[in-house]
Amino acid sequence: MENIKKQPTFWSNVKALFFGLLVALFLIELILRIFHPFPFRVKHGKIILPANQHIVHKNPHSNKLEPVIYYSRNSLGLRGEEMPKDPAKWIKIITIGGSTTECSYNSDSLTWPELLKTDLRKEVAPNIWLDNAGLDGTSTFGHIVLLQDHIVALHPDYVIFLTGVNDMEEKAMGGFDTYHTNELDKRSFKDYMRSLIRKTEIGSLLENIYRYRIAYEKGLVHREVNYAKEPKLSIDSIMVAKQITTQQPYLLSYQKRILTLDSICRANHIKAIFLTQPSLFASFKDPATGLDFTDIQVSPGRNASLQGKILDEYNNVLLQLKESHHLNVVNLAAAMPHDSRYYYDYTHYTSIGTPAVARIVADSVRQYFK
Repeated sequence: MENIKKQPTFWSNVKALFFGLLVALFLIELILRIFHPFPFRVKHGKIILPANQHIVHKNPHSNKLEPVIYYSRNSLGLRGEEMPKDPAKWIKIITIGGSTTECSYNSDSLTWPELLKTDLRKEVAPNIWLDNAGLDGTSTFGHIVLLQDHIVALHPDYVIFLTGVNDMEEKAMGGFDTYHTNELDKRSFKDYMRSLIRKTEIGSLLENIYRYRIAYEKGLVHREVNYAKEPKLSIDSIMVAKQITTQQPYLLSYQKRILTLDSICRANHIKAIFLTQPSLFASFKDPATGLDFTDIQVSPGRNASLQGKILDEYNNVLLQLKESHHLNVVNLAAAMPHDSRYYYDYTHYTSIGTPAVARIVADSVRQYFK
């Protein structure tokens, strides 16, 4: 009698497929732990500072930036000089923020923190050491982790924060209250599984891809904008009012994070100085091009005027805390001109924009060094 081969059942096929997927995921996880091709700066709830970096970017397509950009980070993972050998003799300042502080498309010598250092050494004291801890894409959630895990240990005398644009609707980005922590989130089974997966290299990769997608949708990515070719979007006053009203829960959360940053600084004998966020998100006629920016579409469903009104709400949080909690606040947003010569998109500075920022900040923060 011939042996009859038993045909695989549906469930045996499912089990084989599931086992194959597990093996594939294990191999991908193993490979990513040995060699990770994407050097993300936020992983497993921790900020990773890329130390001893030296990068040269060629920039042949923009006349608003240098043709060659020299980008470096020192042994501390910061942009700027190494820590002095006798730090007690120096006034130590660190700037913290997102991409508008990191200035990754400006050479080391042309970032606004570096130019600020030069101005302060001339006008305040020659023994000022200032390094730039800006990290592209981070919000105040990340600033809290960075401050606690890296900056406090350096014992700076001052920390200058530039915040706002990356915090717009931050809670809407899918539970990012818990993203910058390595703790397991036990609020629900879904949150627990998400925080557990985040501990893996695959989970970290997917989370960072998700963050970059959200940033892209918000228009918070580096690209030189030809404002004349941008689409137009008219928004009525009712929609503007509705959009601003929806910001309230995010603004309350933002306020708490700002107070947390200030509290950490005070507890560690650091004077915190906060800068409001300047941008081209506004209703104005551009002196450089003659264009009216009011109805220029800057992201899906939003034009420059509406986005500017929303960002104003976040800047107003700082101004209100200056009065109610005596925070040290510089209204950079009000002082920085609305002029496209200073920006290559809506928030990032050109080679003539960074000196303008540095000059405004230097003139404003000198009072805190008396």
